[in-house]
Amino acid sequence: MWWKGDSRPPLAIRGSISQQSFYLSKSQSQWKAWVTFWRSYFHYTSQEYRNFGNLHKTNWEYENLVSMIVMRDPLDRFLSGGKCGSFHESIHADPTEDTQDLYWEYANSVCADNYALGVLANKSDCVHGKDTSIACLESAKKLLSRFTFILDKACLSDSMVVLGDTLNLTITKEGFEGRLHNVHPPMRDRFGNDTLYEYVKKRFRREIELYEWSKERSIVVCNDL
Repeated sequence: MWWKGDSRPPLAIRGSISQQSFYLSKSQSQWKAWVTFWRSYFHYTSQEYRNFGNLHKTNWEYENLVSMIVMRDPLDRFLSGGKCGSFHESIHADPTEDTQDLYWEYANSVCADNYALGVLANKSDCVHGKDTSIACLESAKKLLSRFTFILDKACLSDSMVVLGDTLNLTITKEGFEGRLHNVHPPMRDRFGNDTLYEYVKKRFRREIELYEWSKERSIVVCNDL
């Protein structure tokens, strides 16, 4: 969240916005009042994928709302830190010979299964590994098309600069280049196991399709840089 100068809400209210994870799925009739109330305190609010409710019910078209979503390569997310569920505590690096069994368990877990689709589809229970339907994918595309801006994490710094220029905000590329940014080997090499790599690609195929679709609609098309 980005405060508006010194206009910080009371601590109790500040805590409530992070606890009320249902807020994004408010009905359209409630949306105007919700935006008007919080806009007096924040320039923007943000939240990671979790416990959102159905985002299709949100009035993304509301004229006083600018929305942005950052999309990420599903294979990159699978290997990244901050893994879902209990795997957040048990996996801390890319696969090794010692962690292959654990990564196979993670690859077959419910929480990792087509992760973004589970959040963005109209029905979260439409995600079923490699058997995830086209309808599930298309419903997620429909939601993404309602966002004001789509950003691709593959070139997040460049995307944020363009976003800032578009919204007349001062955003510099250097502000998004930090100690947590790492240059990784090719994806297949990071898996260290061709069988696991191909299995995850097949299991996450619908989310990969969603990501590829979103890349062409990003505020910056990373492949063109």
